[in-house]
Amino acid sequence: MVALTAHDHPLHAIGGRRLDPATVHPPSNRAGYRAEPLPITGAHPPLVAIVGAHGGAGTSTVARWWAPAADCGQQWPASPETTQRVVVAARLCLPGLIACADRLREWHAGSAPDGVDVVGVVLTAARPGRIPAAVRRYRAVVEDLTDLVWEIGWHDELVERELGELAQFAPFTPAPPRRSGLTETVPADVHRAGSELIDALTTSLKTATEEQDSER
Repeated sequence: MVALTAHDHPLHAIGGRRLDPATVHPPSNRAGYRAEPLPITGAHPPLVAIVGAHGGAGTSTVARWWAPAADCGQQWPASPETTQRVVVAARLCLPGLIACADRLREWHAGSAPDGVDVVGVVLTAARPGRIPAAVRRYRAVVEDLTDLVWEIGWHDELVERELGELAQFAPFTPAPPRRSGLTETVPADVHRAGSELIDALTTSLKTATEEQDSER
């Protein structure tokens, strides 16, 4: 893939649409396909699938936190019976970012199942504290491959909570107070990212509807 600056990259010019598959070399390691429909754990089918770029990417935690999401493990959602809109999840460390870039290139190259649409990327902290410079630099590579990147910091309380204990974000959930436990509300960064995700999905669905109407 040709190295480009952020402003020269095709994604900058066209607002996050897919790159021309002919210009992208897919990675040799590819994600599997999930043929079964995504599980419906709430009152409504999921709006987005969380796909892990690697093992330990935090897909189950993110999918729990975001009520409209479903955990798809490390597989692309291949069934058209449930959503094929995807958020790729990765840890904010060099191996995690490299794996994330591989999954994004795989999608751009047309190697993901038909119908898959990558909405963005969610990066979860690999440790508390500052992010090393090398990790920040490679984060820019991921940003050049998708137009939406959300970052979730380190939350100590996660180590002592079971998944089912965690509070959930849903559309119109009010912003959490400054000090609250993870069983009461989602963290502020999870709420902010969830709100932006819902906005992005709403815009995507509206655009798709307008394009269908214009073709009639």
